[in-house]
Amino acid sequence: MPFIVWTSAMSVDVKLLDNDHKKLAILINDLHEGVMSGCAREPLERIFDELVAFSRAHFYHEEHLLDEAGYIGAAAHKHEHGHKMDLVRMMQARFRMGRIFADDLEVLNQLRDWLVNHIQDSDQEFVAHLKAAGVNSILAKWNEPDGDA
Repeated sequence: MPFIVWTSAMSVDVKLLDNDHKKLAILINDLHEGVMSGCAREPLERIFDELVAFSRAHFYHEEHLLDEAGYIGAAAHKHEHGHKMDLVRMMQARFRMGRIFADDLEVLNQLRDWLVNHIQDSDQEFVAHLKAAGVNSILAKWNEPDGDA
């Protein structure tokens, strides 16, 4: 069974963001699976590198979308993302320094909690605003040849 199981309760009902969240869950699940199976450190560190990079890309997507939708809390949410990136990088450093299985499990539990809390708490705050602002129209513009994203 996966470490993080995607449920409809985790959805923010914005396809781009849900897909990003699912990708983050997959990366954390891959990391967990590797740790549990005793995989070598180097491939696990590469997965963590990808997790950090994709977290940054996801936060960019969210921030850009919130700006485009005129969300009043966009600046505060962006500031929160800065703290979350610091936290993920700190967990990455702890993972790299971890020498015992228990350390890895603690970091993985923190990653899971970080993602679930990010989705179910802070992201739920802007869902209604995105829908009212016509999020699908904004995303459709991004997919046009001269779009922003």
